[in-house]
Amino acid sequence: MSGRGLRPLRFLVVLACLALVPAACGSPDPALSQPAAAAAQPAAKILFAQKGDIYEWDGSSIHQLTKLGDASYPRWSSDGSQFVFVRSGDAYSDIWTANADGSALKQLTRDQPTGQIGTLDYVNNAVWALDPVWSRAGDDIAFVSDRGTPQNYVWLIRGVGSNAVRVPGSTVNGDNVEHPDFSPDGKQLVFAQRVQSQTNSLDRWTQIWKVDLTTGQLSPVVKTDSGSFDPAWSPDGKWIAYVGRTGTADDLWVIPAQGSGQAVKLTSTGNVVSPTWAPDGSGIAFLQTDGVTFQASFISFSVDASGAPQVGKVQNLFTAPQIDAVSGLSWAP
Repeated sequence: MSGRGLRPLRFLVVLACLALVPAACGSPDPALSQPAAAAAQPAAKILFAQKGDIYEWDGSSIHQLTKLGDASYPRWSSDGSQFVFVRSGDAYSDIWTANADGSALKQLTRDQPTGQIGTLDYVNNAVWALDPVWSRAGDDIAFVSDRGTPQNYVWLIRGVGSNAVRVPGSTVNGDNVEHPDFSPDGKQLVFAQRVQSQTNSLDRWTQIWKVDLTTGQLSPVVKTDSGSFDPAWSPDGKWIAYVGRTGTADDLWVIPAQGSGQAVKLTSTGNVVSPTWAPDGSGIAFLQTDGVTFQASFISFSVDASGAPQVGKVQNLFTAPQIDAVSGLSWAP
């Protein structure tokens, strides 16, 4: 039955982004402090996917790390010595790891069904594994999968080589989950989960939740009726960055991670997806479209004496011809 699970809603959001004509940058959001001066371009090792392979931008140039043709969703390990990623086949996908240079590939899940490709039995027993992320506190890996259910829920591998177990808190709301991310101490997960209109079953969007991996307690982080997705926990544990939709505009926001305080919009371009924090918390990289392709950009981040977010101007980091925006970015620790 699991082969009928849905691809992440984020894919539809990315298509919508490409359909938009980018809006001109507006004035800073009133909730922000005055923008800081633009900082020098940050040193970085950022992973991304393109044309079915994993690439790294090292701060000045782009290097291809794999030659597979079916790879996506790369995320660095806690020490930057390895990365986890997805390989896709006929109606299924699996979680793999590799060394930082793309060598020593290791398969962690085995989701390909037996039987004849294209048959009903094959499709019904195929499984998707998507959106892997490596804990910054150790060897745990979280990902989403429709294993045994029609929905994608969060699964957890407690150390490379261990069997994956489903995170019960991700099933509470009963709909598809996407893009989990660990808190810095590895004890919580934040993720986006679909909700459905009470009056129109075709009207669906995502909200952001977090779950305590020790107690199983599920708590809302961002609940709107217009969509919030791609959550990313800050390295100091104090903030969760995410993409929030207003009308047809998708912008970068932050919200206090502990559940008190208001969300603050950081960009006004209306075409943002897939944020990832700098390892020292000094800024956030993300993808934005020019209407044809996606480019990686960066915005510096700090807080003033009152604790209010303060950002610099958006800087361009790099552009590649066919960046897989759904797979997102990952910044090496």
